[in-house]
Amino acid sequence: MQVKSFTYEKSWYGVYYRQRFFSMERMDRHIAKLLAQGWSILSQTGHSAQGRGFQPFAKRDTITITFQKS
Repeated sequence: MQVKSFTYEKSWYGVYYRQRFFSMERMDRHIAKLLAQGWSILSQTGHSAQGRGFQPFAKRDTITITFQKS
């Protein structure tokens, strides 16, 4: 069994993205791609925080989803 875990951050516009080195990928498109490749969702966890504001180390709204493939 293989397991992968991804964390998605909420943008200022309310859309969740997976941040990569040189690009950002929308959560819904990324999940759809993984499900099409045969992965299934094992668990998901959400974390709510204060607004992003302009603080450099402010906590952000995040969702962590774990996928499994057997």
